[in-house]
Amino acid sequence: MLAKPYPTRSTFPRAIRAMLRMQGVMNASHFMTVPLLALHMSVTLHFSSTALATVMATNLLSAQTLPLMAGAIADRFGSHRMITLGLWLRALGFLGFGLTDTVASWICFAFTAGSGVACYEAGLYGVFGRQPKDTLSALFASNNQMLNTGTAIGPLIGGLAGLFDARLAFAGSAILFALLGGVAFQLKPGLSEMSGRSSVIASLRATATHWGLWRLIAVSLPWFFLFPQLYVAFPLYAGRMAGSYAASAVYVVNGVIGLLFMLSARRWLVRMNPVKATIGAYLAAAVAFASVAAMDGVGWFLLFIAGYTVIETILLPAFETMTASLAVDGSQGTFFGALSAVGALGGAAGYYAGSWLVMNATPLQTWITFGSVGAVGFAAATILLPRARQVSLQ
Repeated sequence: MLAKPYPTRSTFPRAIRAMLRMQGVMNASHFMTVPLLALHMSVTLHFSSTALATVMATNLLSAQTLPLMAGAIADRFGSHRMITLGLWLRALGFLGFGLTDTVASWICFAFTAGSGVACYEAGLYGVFGRQPKDTLSALFASNNQMLNTGTAIGPLIGGLAGLFDARLAFAGSAILFALLGGVAFQLKPGLSEMSGRSSVIASLRATATHWGLWRLIAVSLPWFFLFPQLYVAFPLYAGRMAGSYAASAVYVVNGVIGLLFMLSARRWLVRMNPVKATIGAYLAAAVAFASVAAMDGVGWFLLFIAGYTVIETILLPAFETMTASLAVDGSQGTFFGALSAVGALGGAAGYYAGSWLVMNATPLQTWITFGSVGAVGFAAATILLPRARQVSLQ
């Protein structure tokens, strides 16, 4: 039997293609700054590990808990305004990072930037989730490809700015986010944006009572614990071995390998079974994280980053595809918001645990702990995901 053709980016509506391109520029702007945040706080501003983790956790919690309500609002009133507001809030947050130097002010601007992420992603993924189900795998694979393009470009620009002053990178990100907000303001909502809206209460009720979604959320929690290490444990560990350039190299490798893997394996990523892919990726994560304890030197660590990137590039689209497939029509933004909000609990724990382990524990303790979390994810996916698929996953 002939293979079923899969959608390509050229088949997406014009507004969707514009949003995909926006994702690339947005992530480039984001990663101009992220490689410098932890090092700037610890080396230049002399924040303690607790203060550093609090800033990062504040950003994460606001970015990942607020989408639940932001998604419900977007489902009711439309996503266009939420996307624009989110980009402008991020601009304000990154501008604040460049202008202030106290823990309290950084926490405030971290909350502002995180709120911007919440509004932007609630609107964007609400629109993505409303697309035809047979295009979802291709859409989220293309989305991940554009994100990885930005991840490859952003750290290079940020690293050059960091040679002079990290605050230049913060200002550059603020300007880009502000400009993107202007572009988003000009986008016209499509028909899928205007139809099938649900009230805020109806969307929240549909989300809260969907057990397939909650099984998927339980499976995703170990990954939400491990994923923030890209922003805390990885740059701090690499920076301790070889300085700030190694910290930026983490993101360059992450972006380049992610982009190359997306380009070379895109057909497989579009057609993959998200359940089987998640189980396999978690097993690979358990082995990869634990193996860092036996590695010596920044070269080997960057090789681990390459492996981690492949795992990330499989897991994120798989979770997004399964969430969109489970979502009740008219409540797509709320479903993505629920995944993000509950995932914030694992992410906040990851920030505190990651920063503490890298600064206080031995490498063996650090990486065996991370590997164990990956093993928990493998066990949870093996037990729970087939049940989630029986509920409504195709």
